[in-house]
Amino acid sequence: MMNELDLPNHYDDLDLIYNEIWTSLIRGKKDSKSEFHQCYVSTHSDDYPSLRTVVLRHANKDNLTISFHTDIRSNKINKINDNPNVTVLLYSHDKKIQIQIKGTAEINNQNVRTSEVWKNIRSFSKKCYIVEQAPGSKSDVPLSGYLPEHEKTLPDDEILNNGYKNFALIDINIEKLEWLYLHRYGHRRALFEIKNKEIKNKQWLTP
Repeated sequence: MMNELDLPNHYDDLDLIYNEIWTSLIRGKKDSKSEFHQCYVSTHSDDYPSLRTVVLRHANKDNLTISFHTDIRSNKINKINDNPNVTVLLYSHDKKIQIQIKGTAEINNQNVRTSEVWKNIRSFSKKCYIVEQAPGSKSDVPLSGYLPEHEKTLPDDEILNNGYKNFALIDINIEKLEWLYLHRYGHRRALFEIKNKEIKNKQWLTP
């Protein structure tokens, strides 16, 4: 909602900004057309930071977590094991809003969390986890990673469920939320620091 100066209600209100952050994340989780549906996750465990695009799969305001899916054999798993501190970046060109999240990543594989999530994943998405080689494996020829008989077809459930062992759910326990809103009258930037699942500090930052 905008006021007479075309300023949103959250423009000068930290509490409304915090609520808007979670509204955006939850919408991004649900709506594949949302600009917050995809985000960038950065890890750092060697000479260079690593950055990749993932799909925002879960956003839980009560637990202060967001989550994405990946292959347990992917290199990002090794990097998270080396250093679980990660940064997530989301941006909406339409709303001119950037959300930066810092937290610790927790890997779930073949446990209660992944078992429940796997039941609700579409068959087309499950197919991603039946590739023969680990994602990022080197090859002399272009390839999809699927067996030839699976490339252009959707295998039956028995074959798809073989991919469960490769499925990983990454929960990010949020420690900092940073908000940036771009506006012609002046940008707004805010920081929310979290400890033990509670907001311990909220403050404005110079944009």
